[in-house]
Amino acid sequence: FLQPQTQIISEDVNELQKNQATTVAKIAQYKRKLMDQAHKVLQVLIKQEIQRKAGYAIQAEEEQLRVQLDTIQSELNAPTQFKGRLNELMSQIRMQNHVGAVRSEERYSVDGDLLGEIKQHLKLQQEGLSHLTSVLKEDLEDVKLIEQGLNESVHIRRDLFS
Repeated sequence: FLQPQTQIISEDVNELQKNQATTVAKIAQYKRKLMDQAHKVLQVLIKQEIQRKAGYAIQAEEEQLRVQLDTIQSELNAPTQFKGRLNELMSQIRMQNHVGAVRSEERYSVDGDLLGEIKQHLKLQQEGLSHLTSVLKEDLEDVKLIEQGLNESVHIRRDLFS
């Protein structure tokens, strides 16, 4: 008597689990459809607002928003800021993933994309060092000119006071 009843309950539980999985999948599907529809509605509203505002001058708030967005865009594109840091982190992650896979083989090889990034980075460093060297050479020439001018003024003063 108990065996068939537990079997019926077990089948019911299995059926409910299947229904739950199906329901969860449908909910996820409907969420995606809702997001797509919301995006389409937003696009229509944007086009409608553009049509409505056509011919009007830009308002002060819109100009302030544009300036803020330009500022944010310039901060994101600054090589020393987020973009550079993000590229550096991505390179480190690729390197760590690659090193983890290579350790088992005890060989060293570098991904082609990573190698390109390393070459680009080294090229930029080399260009920076070349520029720094040229600036230092120019400054050294300026210092020599200043020193020469000081030596000449010392000789002129000696001649005046002698």
